Amino acid sequence: MLRLTLVWLCFLDLGGGWSRSRSLPLWNRDPEDPIGRPAEQAERQRFLLDLLLQVHKPLLHQELTAMGSRLNEEPSDYQEGAMRSLREFLDSVHENKVPRPFGIYSQLDKAMPEHLLGVYRFLVLARDWYSFQRNACYARIHFHPILFVNAFQLAVDEREDTKDLRLPAMYEVLPQLYFEEEVILAAQEVSWQQLVPTRAASPKSTWLEVLRGYLSPRRPLDKEEPLNADAVVIDDERKVAHLSFDVQLSSYWNNMINRLTISIEEWKESERDMRFPQLFFDVIEQFVTALMMEDVATGQISMELIDPPLITTGGVPFTGTSMDTEAVRGVLSQTIDHLQAQINDAVSNVTQPSDIPFIVQHLVASQYLNICRDLSLAINDHGPGRPSMLDLATANLRDPIYRSLLLRLNRLVFSYEVGALPIIDTDLINVMDQQLLQTHRNNLRLLRRRLVARQRRLNHGTFHITVELSAPAEVSVQTDLYLALRNQSRPRLHLDGFVSTLRKGINVFQRHFPSCTRGSRPTMSQLYGTNSPATDGTRSRGLPPHLLVPRGAEEGLKLQLIIELTEPGLENEWSGAILHTESTDVLIFHH
Repeated sequence: MLRLTLVWLCFLDLGGGWSRSRSLPLWNRDPEDPIGRPAEQAERQRFLLDLLLQVHKPLLHQELTAMGSRLNEEPSDYQEGAMRSLREFLDSVHENKVPRPFGIYSQLDKAMPEHLLGVYRFLVLARDWYSFQRNACYARIHFHPILFVNAFQLAVDEREDTKDLRLPAMYEVLPQLYFEEEVILAAQEVSWQQLVPTRAASPKSTWLEVLRGYLSPRRPLDKEEPLNADAVVIDDERKVAHLSFDVQLSSYWNNMINRLTISIEEWKESERDMRFPQLFFDVIEQFVTALMMEDVATGQISMELIDPPLITTGGVPFTGTSMDTEAVRGVLSQTIDHLQAQINDAVSNVTQPSDIPFIVQHLVASQYLNICRDLSLAINDHGPGRPSMLDLATANLRDPIYRSLLLRLNRLVFSYEVGALPIIDTDLINVMDQQLLQTHRNNLRLLRRRLVARQRRLNHGTFHITVELSAPAEVSVQTDLYLALRNQSRPRLHLDGFVSTLRKGINVFQRHFPSCTRGSRPTMSQLYGTNSPATDGTRSRGLPPHLLVPRGAEEGLKLQLIIELTEPGLENEWSGAILHTESTDVLIFHH
């Protein structure tokens, strides 16, 4: 009788506690519920983070799995006219054509651009926040994590109801795609107990003390043993911070390739002009120029620099080519020759020379994935299911073959034209083998220590550039500052650009370039613990700010600063005629 009474009392207490806490969070309430309207920003921020938490594993959050249990095909839940562009994607979902979790994801799969566009539209065209939540949960559960994260990042950038929310860096969401195999495997060996406090040992409790504990759940907890709060550091021990190994740059590159893919697919459907190629090739020129300057500073050849191996989210290592260097160069030359023949055929009947650069950029951008796909087939002799560095934009820049391809593409496109090291720690909590992270309680809050990957990155100190311009009369000009190797006008690294109205006489402008102190986005743990919205107001489309200036040399890297004045162009259009160009020698030092 005593045992039965004890069970009954415990059941009453636990049942009552459940009934008091069963109300759903604001972001999971029906849009017609007046209590949950409008959803608070903190709840929306939490929703985004919960979806990305251990995104490479099955979703265990009960409310989220319930929201994403059914494919949303109601036209009223999407923007007007959206079903015309969504119907083919929804049909492909029913036919199980969209990549599912746990497979091998490749950006070079012929159907992948359509899948990326489909998932992106599935998210961005949702009519309201509640519909977006349902679709995001469905995509998180049913689609490949890399496909979901790529589309989710683009959609959050575009939607009005998410513009004030912040995403963690993608190399925190999926560290496996950015850090070396040794770093990831070492992180997975770290146990949960190494990061959380442990309970002090206590004597065995009597049945009466157990009963009192259930009746008085708010009694003080046992004291916790003090725990070292220093981070558990996994250092890649690379003493030289190479540009192509920078995880923030790889994250930016992945986002840019995804945007290019979306732009190409929408252009194929004649929905809009494909304006993205100009930015794409501007960034290629920036990267190639910075790479060449780094070679001068370090005395190494970037195109021959090979990084330690990466692995996929499923733990499959990337494979390299068995071809020798000369054979690879031959394949690259054939690829560029074939592309150049296509360009020559496309511009053969063009009457306006000023149209040629646009046509060339448009053609090469539209063929970009085909170029990478044909190159991969030519140099990789492994079978399906064996990923290569060309398969993922997150790994592309680490591949010397891909870097050589960018160098050749930059030269080809240009030939048709007219006229300090901070140590950055990145959270690796998403690679821990701990399903409890995804429970409703969210055990991230128990952590006292961080599991981080440590990387040394390039950075520049704060500096100023003073520009003195003399104008014979009042005039509006576009001023651009570039860095280039001495005695070479191209390639060049874009440093700054601004439009101003010059008064007659001497005009002085001082441009300020502060050091990039943070070097990365807020960590996932930090975003979980903050309610403040993004404050920068803009999302940069250029290289990460800490890579604004190339690596210097101890004795000074000799470059030239080019100042170019042009007629200001309209928004999203080419700048006007070049009015004046001048250069001066500069030195960049590395400490």
